[in-house]
Amino acid sequence: MRCVDRFAIGAVLLALVTGCATPLGERRSATPSAAKTAVKPAAPAEAPVSPALQQAYDQALAHLKAGRNKEAEQALLALAQRAPELSGPHANLGIVYHRTGRTKAAIEALNRAIQLNPRRAVYYNELGIIYRQEGKFDDARRQYRKALDADPDYALAHLNIAILYDLYLQEPKEALPHYQRYQQLLPAEDGVVAKWIIELERRIRPAASKPPKENG
Repeated sequence: MRCVDRFAIGAVLLALVTGCATPLGERRSATPSAAKTAVKPAAPAEAPVSPALQQAYDQALAHLKAGRNKEAEQALLALAQRAPELSGPHANLGIVYHRTGRTKAAIEALNRAIQLNPRRAVYYNELGIIYRQEGKFDDARRQYRKALDADPDYALAHLNIAILYDLYLQEPKEALPHYQRYQQLLPAEDGVVAKWIIELERRIRPAASKPPKENG
C-alpha cells in the first residue's frame, strides 16, 4: 500500500555565519532517518560578525529550537535591524512565521533572505515546503529546482522534489532519480527511503514491461 504520510522535509535553523545549524524538520512518522545528516551549507559563509552579534544570534536560535516562537521572533527582528545585510535572521523569521501560521509573512521573509544571499539552497527549499503545503505544486517545484541549481548536492532538496513528483504531481519516473540521488548523498543508506524506492520501481515497472496484447 502506498504511504500517504510522506511529506516534505525542511524547516532547518539557518545559522548566521555557517549557513545551516540544527535541522528541526516537520514531524511525521515516515520521516527519513538520515535526513538530519544530509543538511550542509549551500554556499560560502557570510561575512564574519562581532562576538556580541553572534551571541545574540545564538540566543535567538536557542529560542527557536526550544519552540519559544515569540522570543525568537523578537530576537530575530532585533538582529535584522542591527545587521540588515545578513540573510540568516530573515530566513529564520520565515521559519517563525511559517510555524505560527503567517504564510504570507514567511514567504516575504524568505524572499528577503534570498535577495541578500541568493546562493543558499536551503532558503529555496524552505520556500518549496511552504508552497507545497499551500497546494501550489508548480511553485514548490520551481523552488526545489532553484535549490538544486544553487547546490546540486543538497540532499534534502532531492528528497523534497522526489516526494512532490511522487505523491503530488503523480510523476513517478521524475521522482525516482531524485530519491536515488538523495540516497547517494547520505553517509549511510536511509532505510525508509530505500523502501520508497522499491515501491516506486514496482509501480513504474508494470507500465514499462507489460507485454502487448495478442490479436485474435
